[in-house]
Amino acid sequence: RTAGYGVLAVIVLGAGAAYGVSSSWISGGRIAPGILIQGEPVGGLTAKEAQARLEKRFGRTFVSFETPGRAYKLALKQVGGRPQFARVVQNAYWYGRKDNVVVNTLNLFATMREPKRLPLPVKWDKAQMRRTMWAVAQGYGRAPRDAGLIVSDSGVQVVDHEVGRSLNVGATLQSLQKKYYVGLPSVKATTKTLMPRLMAADLAGRDVLLGKYTTSFNSGLWGRTRNIYVAAAAIDGVVLMPNELFSFNSQTGERTWDKGYRMAHIFERKPGKAESEIVDGLAGGVCQVSSTLYNAVRKSNRQIDSKLRIVERNYHSLPVTYVPTGLDATVAWPYKDFKFRNTLEHPVYLRAEVNGSRLTTSVWGRVPDGPSQLANTSAPAPSGSAIPTDVEPPSAASEDSTKRQARL
Repeated sequence: RTAGYGVLAVIVLGAGAAYGVSSSWISGGRIAPGILIQGEPVGGLTAKEAQARLEKRFGRTFVSFETPGRAYKLALKQVGGRPQFARVVQNAYWYGRKDNVVVNTLNLFATMREPKRLPLPVKWDKAQMRRTMWAVAQGYGRAPRDAGLIVSDSGVQVVDHEVGRSLNVGATLQSLQKKYYVGLPSVKATTKTLMPRLMAADLAGRDVLLGKYTTSFNSGLWGRTRNIYVAAAAIDGVVLMPNELFSFNSQTGERTWDKGYRMAHIFERKPGKAESEIVDGLAGGVCQVSSTLYNAVRKSNRQIDSKLRIVERNYHSLPVTYVPTGLDATVAWPYKDFKFRNTLEHPVYLRAEVNGSRLTTSVWGRVPDGPSQLANTSAPAPSGSAIPTDVEPPSAASEDSTKRQARL
């Protein structure tokens, strides 16, 4: 019995001592020993001291977003992340204080034997996250570029394609919120490769003349001759990729003095007049270029089943001398245009050349090796100058009472 009383006395004395230590620690206002916040020891510190230590260690935290080729290093605050220092310090402070005396004492002594690790939580400003990540996405993103052709006096050159890329903002932000913790150096961004529609290999092949047309002019008329040269140079070497639209007005732009155009005869119908008259105007003669090109396109379509689909073509208000009746294509900035679309599966390109008093335009196809849509290129072109079926008669709606000018 005496031994039993001795053991009990030891237990009582030990419990009393433990209670005394626990009470002393609780009244001392310090965090339990052995507590780590995101690996940083804060045991034995006051709440204020612990928060200051955490802010010094983690206040300037960065995270890198890894993309193929480079990383975007940003401050955590810039991405909308705010470490919750005060919140985690309060959790650490109340560890060993919030329960009854027995549990508190056990928790206190447990941290002395083995550290208690607490994570540092992050609060996310989602609006800030989206703004920053969209800015990163714009810097990272790149549209794919199709392979193309450059036509010059030295020949036709294939321009290589370029693979594009994009960053998935939503998926990257989800990964950030799910995987990130303070101190993690990087997060893998979700990206996508964007392939071009046409690769360089798609443009390998041979050049086939689809159609060619020549008209003559009086080279002694200096202003008109200059205008033909300037307009021909504007369309020479133009490449039309599959489904691309050619617009004469878009290609030349507004015909202005600064671009080199000069005064020459034009057709003009003044308000209130029933018929046009010939007057001097800027850029007279460009309609010969558009009409010559129109006829080259017509000749091309005889061989390729009208795959160069004519979208817009207008008549002159008076007959012209350089093409047969009904085969002209007048242009007037910006309301009358000559347009056609390349509906072939491969590119076509235009050449325009002036030699003395002759203007020649031609349409060429870059045909890949193997089967193609140019099955009829060996067929002879029909003879004669009859008005073709793709020419529509002029309508009253195409002319109105306002001033209209065609550049002959």
